[in-house]
Amino acid sequence: MTNELQVWKPSPFDGTDLLPVDLVGQEVDTTGRENIEASDYILPSIKLLQGMSEECNSEDNPEARPGRLYHTGLREVFEAPLRVLLCAHTKSRALFPRDDEPSHANLERCVSRDAVTGDVYGDCASCEYSQWGENRRPPACSESQNFTALTPWGPAIIRFARTSFMAAREFISTWAMSPKTLWAHPTQINVRSDTKNVRGKNVTFFKLELKWLVKETVPPSAQAAAKQVNSQISAAHGQGRFKSDDDTTDFDNVPL
Repeated sequence: MTNELQVWKPSPFDGTDLLPVDLVGQEVDTTGRENIEASDYILPSIKLLQGMSEECNSEDNPEARPGRLYHTGLREVFEAPLRVLLCAHTKSRALFPRDDEPSHANLERCVSRDAVTGDVYGDCASCEYSQWGENRRPPACSESQNFTALTPWGPAIIRFARTSFMAAREFISTWAMSPKTLWAHPTQINVRSDTKNVRGKNVTFFKLELKWLVKETVPPSAQAAAKQVNSQISAAHGQGRFKSDDDTTDFDNVPL
């Protein structure tokens, strides 16, 4: 096979392109890594920044602004839209008590990496903090749809919680009805602004949206790399050992 056939040249994209194009035709040297499993490392995340995000209120990264995306491992900011290669899906739940929320008084942080059992309050389905309150008051604990993207720097998690949750469910419905694998086509991640009334004040927040780019097919070698990552993550998640660097901090930061 010639070198020309080994080069992945995706279509032009007006945004931040995070497709792992270098994976095509490249063999990874695994010397010394034989005993490393997915459960042995903590994945970085690509998080949507909100006005309450710590990164937006720090002088360390002046480019961090609400509505942009932040790679926690690289500590770099990206402008939406992103083009990524998704290779795995998991679910989780988390309760992060907020100082500005009276109903959270005396609550403890509780994280469930499988959306089944929390590390403090136990069974998620029967937990009172996972239930909606009166007048559609959001629960203290929120469920998250999580996608792992294979990027040029390795896998990273993108979480869809609260305001982005429904967009992820709609995407999952489209994917589930398709005969194609998740990583057969790239996915575009968009950011949209919205407002909500919080205690009498209009607050601007941002939400994620997904678009499966089914007209563009990922080369077989990149699909094989994504499948390998999927197998590792599935195994780690099944053992309750799949972690990211943001799963013990409030990754959404949207006013309740």
